Amino acid sequence: MRIRHSAIRFALTAVLLCIALFANAYRYIFKPVDKQFDEMAARVDRLDYNNRREHINVAWIDSLCHIASQRGDTQLQCRALYWQVRAMQMAADSKECIRLLEQARAKCDAQYDYDLARIDYQLAGNYERQCQYLKAYNLLKSTISVFEKYDDAYFLGNAYLLMVQLFSDINDPDNARLMLKPARDNYQKAGFTLNRIYFFMAQLSDSSHDKLKYYDLSTKSGGANDWGMTVQAFNALGNICINSGKFQKAEYYFGQAFGILKDKAPNNFVFHTLVNIDYAKLLYHKKQYAEAKALLDNILAKADMLKGEKFLADIYNIMWQINESLGNKAESYRYLRLYMEEYQRNVNEVMKQEVPKTRAREAIARQNDTMKLLEQDAELSRRMVYVAVLLLVVLLLVAAVVFVYFWQRYKIRRIENRELRNSLRQEALIYSVNRKNFEHDIKQKDCEISSSTLLLANKNEVLQLISAIAKNYYDEGKLPSEFVTQVNAVIGDSLKNDDEWQRFKLHFDNVHPNFFVKLKEQNNKLTENELRLCAYISIGMRAKQIAEMLSVSPESINTNRYRLRKKLGLQRGDSLDEYLRRI
Repeated sequence: MRIRHSAIRFALTAVLLCIALFANAYRYIFKPVDKQFDEMAARVDRLDYNNRREHINVAWIDSLCHIASQRGDTQLQCRALYWQVRAMQMAADSKECIRLLEQARAKCDAQYDYDLARIDYQLAGNYERQCQYLKAYNLLKSTISVFEKYDDAYFLGNAYLLMVQLFSDINDPDNARLMLKPARDNYQKAGFTLNRIYFFMAQLSDSSHDKLKYYDLSTKSGGANDWGMTVQAFNALGNICINSGKFQKAEYYFGQAFGILKDKAPNNFVFHTLVNIDYAKLLYHKKQYAEAKALLDNILAKADMLKGEKFLADIYNIMWQINESLGNKAESYRYLRLYMEEYQRNVNEVMKQEVPKTRAREAIARQNDTMKLLEQDAELSRRMVYVAVLLLVVLLLVAAVVFVYFWQRYKIRRIENRELRNSLRQEALIYSVNRKNFEHDIKQKDCEISSSTLLLANKNEVLQLISAIAKNYYDEGKLPSEFVTQVNAVIGDSLKNDDEWQRFKLHFDNVHPNFFVKLKEQNNKLTENELRLCAYISIGMRAKQIAEMLSVSPESINTNRYRLRKKLGLQRGDSLDEYLRRI
């Protein structure tokens, strides 16, 4: 069994941290601090950004450190430390890089959040190499929001791609695939080639066909501008061809990888070793044992440089099989024993790493679950706020509608009340006029009744006077008795005639309707003469006038008034005249 994951991971992480893609446009996003420092830093950043690391002069990094020290500015010192790590990343130990980056982080002013994000991105890559996955994950999460703030699509793509590497390392391919999409989107936005995206798509694919397709796309889109990733893609293609028996095609791919290394990194021992091991495997399958052995012997001659690397097991494994095929039993056994020892060491190392990987995977899953719950709570809170606002708007609308409705009702009622008041005023005026007219008519008719009654009383008085005169003339013998008898008979008939009463009663009923009906309701035993007396009293006639009307003495009228009070149930002190006028 060949264990090479650590070496590939190391190479991929180093490439991710140190090599930038070629860009059509470049922006120096760091806030200006010092003109001389910023000009030099921008030159270094541009070369790093465009993957021309080999053109960065070491003296420039020393100059950045010298300027920062000379100015005494901690922010410049922070940036100088950052660029020092960027320049040494390929060859330096990750622990030393972390130490320097932590120093830079401590010097970084909080207002320079972009500087802090670049430092944290670099830290995340080194923590990932040290298998401190949770630290790396949290640092990357914090950097992504800052890169989004500054619209740095290139470093956003890098951060998401490092997330892909991290999830691949902790055996979480599902999340690794999820991170590929934002990485691809940001690279496209920045105008960068997608060779890295294709490379990881190939690594995360399950079928050989897809792996071949994506590795091929990676080599075609990356080329020499991203030589590290392109070399690994050609190397992977060569391995796939070896496994499928396509040795000629495999040799072509390894040749492409060697050509790029010769041109771009002739002294990079790690990359040369990785490709030579796989090429030795091809020579072994082609039965070119001597050539394969010579190639691996050359690598083992520098074994001190490979101490601790997991791909030593691959070298020992191939050497064991080559020597066995050549019949070198002793050598074959020696390499078998070395292989078993290295294999066991690698297994132990893998087992040690499984615990932090599992813990990191679970911790990240818990964090993501917590974040999802928080996001759900926030979304629920937002929805509650929206619902509350909506309810408030609805209530305000309802209140407005109710207010408008009642305001309209109020206005209508005001208009109606105004019209009603006007109408009542008109009716009151009309009623007042009618009442005055009615009272005037009543008074006029009462006057007419009183006048006619007085005339009738005067007529009766005259008739009685005539009767008295005739009697005097008779007593004096001036008139014959027959004449006096006839005159008294005519006068008596006139005084006893009820026609005048009936006319009076009809006229009185027109002016005072229901007067006699109400009196009858008070006492149904009232006689016609008593009703007549009541009518005369109600229009204000005196006892003497009534007596003349009825041809009786005033004392008789007073006696009749007393009887009438008793029949009507009047108490002492009650006025008969007032009582009759109210009816």
